[in-house]
Amino acid sequence: MLNRVKTGGLIVALCFFFLHGTAAFAEGFHFVVSEGIRISGEKVFAGDKVKIYTVIVNNDFASLSAEPAFYAGDTLIGTASINELKFEKAQQVWVEYVLPYGEHSFQMRLTNVLAKDTQGEVISIGDQQVASYQTEKIFDFDRDSDGDDIGDKEDTDDDNDGLSDTTEEQLGTDPIKSDTDGDGIGDKEEHDKGLDPKNPDTDGDGVHDSEDLFPKDKNEWADVDGDGIGDSADPDDDNDGLSDEEEKALGSDPHNTDSDGDGLTDGQEKDHGTSPTEVDTDNDGIDDKTELDQGTNPTLPDTDGDGISDKEEKEKGTDPVKADTDGDGLNDGDEYKKGTDPFQEDTDGDGVNDLLDIFPLNDKESSDTDLDGMGNNEDTDDDNDGLSDEEEKNIGTNPLKSDSDDDGLKDNVEHERGTNPNNPDSDADGMVDGHDREPLVPKNQDIKRYVQFGALACFGLFILFYIIYLFKRKK
Repeated sequence: MLNRVKTGGLIVALCFFFLHGTAAFAEGFHFVVSEGIRISGEKVFAGDKVKIYTVIVNNDFASLSAEPAFYAGDTLIGTASINELKFEKAQQVWVEYVLPYGEHSFQMRLTNVLAKDTQGEVISIGDQQVASYQTEKIFDFDRDSDGDDIGDKEDTDDDNDGLSDTTEEQLGTDPIKSDTDGDGIGDKEEHDKGLDPKNPDTDGDGVHDSEDLFPKDKNEWADVDGDGIGDSADPDDDNDGLSDEEEKALGSDPHNTDSDGDGLTDGQEKDHGTSPTEVDTDNDGIDDKTELDQGTNPTLPDTDGDGISDKEEKEKGTDPVKADTDGDGLNDGDEYKKGTDPFQEDTDGDGVNDLLDIFPLNDKESSDTDLDGMGNNEDTDDDNDGLSDEEEKNIGTNPLKSDSDDDGLKDNVEHERGTNPNNPDSDADGMVDGHDREPLVPKNQDIKRYVQFGALACFGLFILFYIIYLFKRKK
């Protein structure tokens, strides 16, 4: 602006001098305009919101009321208000305004003037008299495109982009716009990098320079893994160990190292045999990475094959990689089915582990020799041979063995027949009781054996003499 003034100091004072009485007022007074219009602020530029103000002084009337109107050219900016300003008093009035660019004339005109004497009587003032003393001032407002408090007319780099206005004129870029093509990169940076500051997509590949990692290569624009090789040329865009072709075949994302977000890269999933597109490959309720970390198999819902899923084992506290957590010979699944405790080898605490205990939940029983469903402690005939345990104790037979002497006859049968249940050959005739038709009558087995032995000896002698005969004949 002219002198680029923006702060208070110059005051437009409108002074009213009342020289004589009311009757002579119209002819005997005159207006004196001193100084002029001021604009707030030390430095102002086009686009700034400022206050345009002046000062009204009442030097003549008992009271003065008016509406100062501010104009930019012929356009009304706004009006202020003075209400009964007392004699020899002053009042600053102003309006707000956003400054335009260039040279402009500003005026202040008094409107609706109402003057009163000491008696409160209205003093008549003609409009021509008021209008002839309006105040006016011309201002020239410059722009400050880069906000550095230096107007563009003086600034050699209006947009502060690092390129002088002269250079921008030569390049054809906009000197008051730091990013002429609006691609997010300043004109100077584009110029220094060899890009076109007037074209948001220098290489014409459809990707703006600010987003294009290879802004001068129309065949490349992205580098997902940041290895310096554009994705178009890179066989493994995300560098996860799987080629883009493999990822395509598997259905995984070639631009995401962990397609399913389970914490394992797609390449690691391939190595472990898991699916890169499923968080929980075996659908056992535990994600693949957690399974690998805890040692279970992410491709098997029941790693140890004990009949309980890995998730259930974790919830129950049993070992998902050990089929028999307590080492009693029964796998955890079987123990749960039987109702035994998979954390204790001997659930009922009777001294017999659960595998060998026929009654693992009964601390009074552990065996059932005859498998009749009744434990030996309760059963009176443990081997179910027809003799009670007490009877067997009295005759010396084994109450846990139905055939104590293994002769093929149960103890009760031998007891009934009179044979010895503790001797397999009661008559000592060389034939066990179970095969002997008369187990209590001994047979003459010795004569029979002698005859058999003699016959065998004779046959042996015959062979010997025959050999001697053949030998002598040859000589």
